[in-house]
Amino acid sequence: MRIRQGVRFVAFVVVVALAVAACGDDGGSSDATASSTTAGSTATTTPATTAAPKTGGSVTMGVYIEPSGLDPVVAQGGGTGGNHEMGAIYDTLMRIDPTTKTFVPQLAESIAANADGSEFTLKLRPNVKFSDGTDYDADAVMFGLKRHVQYGSAFAGQVASIKEYTVVDKLTLKLTLTSPWPNFPYVLSNAPGMIPSPTAIKAACPDLTKAARDCSFSSKPIGAGPFVVDSYKPKEALILKRSPTYWGGPAYLDSVKFVLIPGAQGTYDALKTGTLQVGFLREPQVIKTAVDEKQFDQYTLVQGFGGIALLNNGQITCKGGLPAAVCAGKPDGLIDLGKPTGDKRIRQAIAYAIDPKQLDQRMNEGTGLPGFEFFVKGSRFDVGPMAETNIDKAKALVEAVKKEKNWDGSISVTCQNIGTGPAFVLAVGTALNAVGFKASQDVKSSTEYVTAVQTSRSYDVACWGFNVADEAPEAGLSRHVLSVAGGNSGGNAMNLNNAAIDTQILALKAAKTDAERKSAFEKILTVWKDEVPSIVYANTPEVIASNKKVKGLKYNVATTVMFDKAWIDS
Repeated sequence: MRIRQGVRFVAFVVVVALAVAACGDDGGSSDATASSTTAGSTATTTPATTAAPKTGGSVTMGVYIEPSGLDPVVAQGGGTGGNHEMGAIYDTLMRIDPTTKTFVPQLAESIAANADGSEFTLKLRPNVKFSDGTDYDADAVMFGLKRHVQYGSAFAGQVASIKEYTVVDKLTLKLTLTSPWPNFPYVLSNAPGMIPSPTAIKAACPDLTKAARDCSFSSKPIGAGPFVVDSYKPKEALILKRSPTYWGGPAYLDSVKFVLIPGAQGTYDALKTGTLQVGFLREPQVIKTAVDEKQFDQYTLVQGFGGIALLNNGQITCKGGLPAAVCAGKPDGLIDLGKPTGDKRIRQAIAYAIDPKQLDQRMNEGTGLPGFEFFVKGSRFDVGPMAETNIDKAKALVEAVKKEKNWDGSISVTCQNIGTGPAFVLAVGTALNAVGFKASQDVKSSTEYVTAVQTSRSYDVACWGFNVADEAPEAGLSRHVLSVAGGNSGGNAMNLNNAAIDTQILALKAAKTDAERKSAFEKILTVWKDEVPSIVYANTPEVIASNKKVKGLKYNVATTVMFDKAWIDS
């Protein structure tokens, strides 16, 4: 592989320290012994094996949330929203190797950057076919990438960094970026690097003006990955079977099944009974139990910006009808959604009302990583807290807005009905009522919740996570924070339009050193403290736990597991 710009992230060993509450404002103590835990760091307790892989058998994985669809431009993406399933169907162009701490080729053969990281030449492996028998080539990759911007996907802001595509030859694609981005291979390791068959897309979706989520391809996908769809019953199970034409040779497993068992405790219990062989865990209390009991191999990523009280800033910029769910048929320009959180004073009041440690106690029994910091204390990108708890200031702000606008304080708090979702709604709603709000509790199914936040933007305050890791922190911010004006055609779920923050995200993308990246974060923090576009109340550990008989699992960005070389040691 040829790449001049790599990525580094810090390895750490996860011990009982996931119970530590020392990330709060006062650096309080804990009964557990703390390790040095860094946002974005990784740990794997999977032991090496010299045994020869065996063919046969099936693995069932418990996922965090059901994806919105199996089309990369429809799914939420990341390890929490479809990457495991889609990676098995499509594979990825690149992936991150946790051992070497660099991006390495997967479906790509190599990638080479120019001196400042503003141009990348991607070479593809020869003789790769989609499972429908069509060629996996430079034109197909270009087609797949462009769809993210066309449909305003969750990754549109990242892919929009490509200003020019040049097909050099059948297997070579040159990508010229709008500005330098040395960590750009991250994008090709995530959902945009999962390329669908253009032939299958065009057959299933002949009307390209129709929303991708309404196209049958989203439930009957065709990719070039190690598995193909055997059956898919939304809300029940996705079953994939081995593809006989996979470029890396047929997978060892006969099949992989993906199911949603609500909540981390249910997932962990299913691992213990053998119902699941692999499970995604994102609740600190259950993760602490898994670490203590040592029954399963574990891969861990601690996400900065992981626990967010997402605030609807109330003004979305429409451009070319995107984001489609809000802007279809509307002229370009700013649209006011009439949300109470569109008033900066209300956002500030909510921040003052929240106590991260109290929230962690009510949601996780004190086992999480609470604090107003973007990244946990000790991270190379820790720049300090973005807010403080101050009940008196919160009350004064709420009262002032009530009088000025003749408003009764009504506000909704939304989350999903699994895991700590109901506890979040109750805890945040209680905190807001205590300072003068009239908070309603809105607990939705996972699908309804994702649609309300990410598609229709019909919420005031919602539980969320930005998942900004050391792998490429600017990628998470480009996806979740960058505005339409800043180049994110899909907008951000906060409906935030802030030129100063956009400028620093672009500076973060161009940065080549940690000092430059930290400087950009410090400038973002200054604006964030005043505007409070949303409230970071915790960093969040994510764990992929697997039965010790499951071997050969590989890992990718955004806490994603890959099954192309997985096998069962019977």
